[in-house]
Amino acid sequence: MTIRLPNFFILGAGRSGTTTLYFVLRDHPEVFLPTPKEPTFFSEPFQVIRTPIRYAKLFEGASDAKAVGDASHAYLSHPDAASTLRAFFPDARFVVTFRNPADRALAMYSYMLENGYECYPTFERALAAEDHRFASARFERRCPHYFWNFMYYRSGLFGAQVARYLELYGRDRFYFTTLYDLQREPSQVIGEIEAFLGVTPTSVGDLPRYGSSKGVRSIPLQYVERTVIRRLARRHVWPTPALHRWVNRWNRGSPPVMRPETRHMLLARFVPDLALLHELTGIDVLAAQRGDDAAADDAVS
Repeated sequence: MTIRLPNFFILGAGRSGTTTLYFVLRDHPEVFLPTPKEPTFFSEPFQVIRTPIRYAKLFEGASDAKAVGDASHAYLSHPDAASTLRAFFPDARFVVTFRNPADRALAMYSYMLENGYECYPTFERALAAEDHRFASARFERRCPHYFWNFMYYRSGLFGAQVARYLELYGRDRFYFTTLYDLQREPSQVIGEIEAFLGVTPTSVGDLPRYGSSKGVRSIPLQYVERTVIRRLARRHVWPTPALHRWVNRWNRGSPPVMRPETRHMLLARFVPDLALLHELTGIDVLAAQRGDDAAADDAVS
């Protein structure tokens, strides 16, 4: 039996529409995307799938699929993923979607909070802790989730991240878009991605929304849910399955917010990198968010 491995990757950015792309493309009869959505095998040491054999087994159902993919968003922010993928997949194609990096930072914080990974009760406090976390080998070694997901500013430096890939792959190996274009023109964007991947175009209606995060009422309770209740519920230890459902209903809170001055500061810090991203890809993320007609000129291969 021939072992199928990915010939394309949905690189990210995290919290920028990758889950929607995963589910839409997974339903295409000529596309295979595995479960879990994000194996993260090439983002060591944070790996959901840790061995080559287990990674290969994810794609046993690929059979004759024309496009076989891996949708691990960690590969965009991970400093070594580009060179690793180049070594193993020199002919791969990449789909990358972006959003306003300040909004993405808040969305990532919300995700980390909701899932019991983040201990700071406000986005501003978590952002203020980033430099310390980044410099702390102890934090990197012991953090409970993918390290770069705690780097709310640094993981939004899309220009620098894309530059790593473009040093190793030709520009024609990439399809770049934005969350905003995907939301406004789903049929056009999905059709272009299908053509980019070499699969038969399909009809796409309104896209379902995935990945919207909420806040939590109690951070300690969410920590206990993640570290104890969720693990026991997966093993069907009574009564944790019911308790897991109850906690996730009761502990939902309002989505976190960002102070206007924080948003202004973040956008100012992102300006040089956004300029680099535009230079490399033709994508003007902020213009795309505003809906400017020229936002994505020359962005698509």
